[in-house]
Amino acid sequence: MPRRLLAIMIAGITGTLLEVFLHTTGLTFMFPGIAFSGTILGMLQPGAIYLYTKSVMYRDFKLKTRDLSHLLPVLAAGLIFSVGYYSLPTEAQARILSDSHYPGVMNSIAVALALHGVMLGYLFATLRMISRFGLELRNIFSNLGNKELSWLRILLLAYAAAWSLSLVYCLLAHVMRVTGSHEGLTIATTVVSILVLLPMSVLAFRQPAVFSGIPGPALAEVKPPSVETDGPPAEELAARIEQLMTQQHPYLHSNLTMSRLAQQAKLAPRDLSRFLNQKMGMNFYEFVNRYRIEHARGRLSDPTDTASITDILYESGFNSKSVFNTLFRKTTGKTPSQYRRLNVNRSSAFDGKSERSDS
Repeated sequence: MPRRLLAIMIAGITGTLLEVFLHTTGLTFMFPGIAFSGTILGMLQPGAIYLYTKSVMYRDFKLKTRDLSHLLPVLAAGLIFSVGYYSLPTEAQARILSDSHYPGVMNSIAVALALHGVMLGYLFATLRMISRFGLELRNIFSNLGNKELSWLRILLLAYAAAWSLSLVYCLLAHVMRVTGSHEGLTIATTVVSILVLLPMSVLAFRQPAVFSGIPGPALAEVKPPSVETDGPPAEELAARIEQLMTQQHPYLHSNLTMSRLAQQAKLAPRDLSRFLNQKMGMNFYEFVNRYRIEHARGRLSDPTDTASITDILYESGFNSKSVFNTLFRKTTGKTPSQYRRLNVNRSSAFDGKSERSDS
């Protein structure tokens, strides 16, 4: 399913690029019947991008009847151009093309705003969905790795920026009547399309092997803190989990998940998630990595521990050096190397004082 949606998305992006090409090269003036076909095809993008992103997030994603609503942009575009252009005689079509200062929107500020608004609206809705997905992941996994879809977020941000610039250029053409050459626009559109299409295609085909999504949506929304849930009292849960973490050290396993920890604590994953969010004020990711950071701090504070920082971070349960460094600095205010050096110097100074006092 993700690859089919990706193919539709690429077809839409190709349509947008095709429209710019036809307008800039003058082919639309030679063959008025093909004008705006790329724009209509391009309106496949918004819904395809949104649904593709959803299919990457959830491994059991399936299209439903209500998802047909995402075809509305392309159907609306087809209707607008059928009434406002294709139904007109050839002379009227030629007049519209000659008056058009921007590819793909006729000479209508309303159409321009609608097309750009739909595209940007979908892009930002998709980016928001990715952000919410990141919060879901933090309630399931202790290490995020490539699960956050950072590559997709970056590409969609770049594409949103390109469409924002396109909107500005469009407004200049329609409102301020700036009618300069479209060569710069063509080059920019081509470059952005290639920079979005190629990485997205490569990464999209690799993504299932890296991370196949989560079943879900994942754990149901956590109830507000004021709502009590069934299950053991909070004090009993806190003691049970603390004992588990300090005696069995499950956080040292880099692949620890909410379900695995809940199984070891003899709890339902939903109950553990609610307890962490409501009573401890943190998600699973924050909870586990707090123990990992404390474990690493203990080892870095020990002057007799000669293991490298890289070895320590992996043995503490982390699988990313950048994540470890970020969390460590956020917790201690120092980098791991600064923290180790400070504690070694402090230990040396203490030993020196002890020796002088003994003598």
